[in-house]
Amino acid sequence: SLPPTRGSSTLPLPERWLTATALPERVPHGQPFAGGPIALSSIQLTHELRTFVKDRFSSADQIQIVLLLLQDPGKSWTASEVADRLNMAPESTAMRLFLLASAGLIAFEPSGVPRYRYAGTDGTTDRLLHELVPVFAGNAEEVLRILAAAEIDPIRTFADAFKLKK
Repeated sequence: SLPPTRGSSTLPLPERWLTATALPERVPHGQPFAGGPIALSSIQLTHELRTFVKDRFSSADQIQIVLLLLQDPGKSWTASEVADRLNMAPESTAMRLFLLASAGLIAFEPSGVPRYRYAGTDGTTDRLLHELVPVFAGNAEEVLRILAAAEIDPIRTFADAFKLKK
């Protein structure tokens, strides 16, 4: 979908984002996740969280995948399991998992069929992902706006052209 135009107040959402079955299991209002109750009314997107989302994710599907794996860090998933759970195309899910593992947001487990799991890489990333869970569950549209704005930032696009590949 396209980013909102100047003056519009909402970002059009893909149809599958409008159904509860397309999202990872949501944390109901007031229910515990990772150590405590959540009051959705008090959740705010901090500048640090906005920057993290813009810098570490290129699509809402990537966020969905990481948040799914974050729900059960001890479980490893195949691309087809993730695709089935999130109602995504298996081929694009496999590519997204590979990119997320390459970026260090999830861990890759080599085997006959590649598997992936969440493995906190550093304290800041782990903290920000846990902050993202209730924000995404309560205000996915705002997170999608952040991603859409990051995609069309001409300065960032120009600067990215000069990044050296490792």
